[in-house]
Amino acid sequence: MDPIFLSYRHSDGDPLAERAAWILRAHGVPVWHDQTHLPPGRFQRRLQEALDSGLSGAVLLVTADMVHSSYVRELELPELLRLEEDSAFTFAIGNTITGPDGGLDYGAPDRLLPQELATLSDFDQFAVLDHAGLARLAGEMAIRRVRRAAVDNRLHLDIQTRTPALGTRKVPLAPRTRPPLRNTTVPPAEAWEDFAPFLGDLPRIVQSADAQHLHITGGAHLSMAFALGAALPTTTGLAVTVTDQDGNEWTGVETQPVPLVQNAIPLGGPADGPVAVYLDLAPAPPNKDFRRYVESHLYAHAVEIAVAKREPIPADAGSALVTELRRRIGKVAGSRPVHLFMRVPFALAVMLGRACNTLRVTLYEWEREAETPTYLEMATVSAGRSGGPVVSWTTDRPLTQVKVDSA
Repeated sequence: MDPIFLSYRHSDGDPLAERAAWILRAHGVPVWHDQTHLPPGRFQRRLQEALDSGLSGAVLLVTADMVHSSYVRELELPELLRLEEDSAFTFAIGNTITGPDGGLDYGAPDRLLPQELATLSDFDQFAVLDHAGLARLAGEMAIRRVRRAAVDNRLHLDIQTRTPALGTRKVPLAPRTRPPLRNTTVPPAEAWEDFAPFLGDLPRIVQSADAQHLHITGGAHLSMAFALGAALPTTTGLAVTVTDQDGNEWTGVETQPVPLVQNAIPLGGPADGPVAVYLDLAPAPPNKDFRRYVESHLYAHAVEIAVAKREPIPADAGSALVTELRRRIGKVAGSRPVHLFMRVPFALAVMLGRACNTLRVTLYEWEREAETPTYLEMATVSAGRSGGPVVSWTTDRPLTQVKVDSA
């Protein structure tokens, strides 16, 4: 499916448009955004280039300076309203203008951008004064995008969290988060801020598509992959298939479990503290960094769970392996919070997130670009939670440890 177009006034709308673009992308809605797609000096051609490449909808971002934009009023908006006559084209207004009572000024778009053939107050308007307002707008655009998008009751979601949003696949849902900051490899806090409300909206979005089966492709940081799965726990009854980057489908078919080995790490932390669990399921030499990390932190208990043979895990073994991992994690944790460290296939992280629906899990990523490579806390998730699985995300990571580029 084609992207949507952001229409706004550059003089006072650039920061708002950038935030809106990333929140929409995190909700699976690709955005044609001129600051991203056009070099300086070519703004006059942005609409025609967007139209030529294909559009599925538009968002008009109304700010105070919009009254001075003859280009939006006379060229951009009339063309978008013409496209809106097609029921497949989705159009909404993000409004930043408030009235004397502090409420949204629904008449502002018509005063600032009068149109001969349309009344803007007839369209849905969203207050976009803060992140929550932008997230509500993004959620609604995602719902409109996927309506009737399921094929044979199957909805396709393609996710990427490591690469920029450009070049997204034309699928109904294509979540793209802000990439890692320069000289880092982990998701920035802003990416979690955008991603968390999408995960809260995801069950409703899937329901709007009238889908009974969700097909997930792409790739993601493992913490975000786990959180994606936690947004759709197995208790929902939704069928989920994850296709890895080699084209293998990880389904719910049960097979014989992959042999595992489990090692406990003696620690001296408080008995009622959290437990640390490291899943080392990669076909690579064992990782010793987890042991060094937990020995310097106050954990009640820590375990390493690894594959007995260092070889790739077959996709058809995924379901049985997840069942066994969930059993072992639950036995180690008891009633205590779990801090989870993973070196596993992307598909397995999604499936495990679906299965850990009674646990509160804090997720970590390995920051190899730090001055001293280390694990960094990302977010805490709890499946089945009202408002979405993400309880919190970390905003105070020790960025001073990150290498400084000398170039």
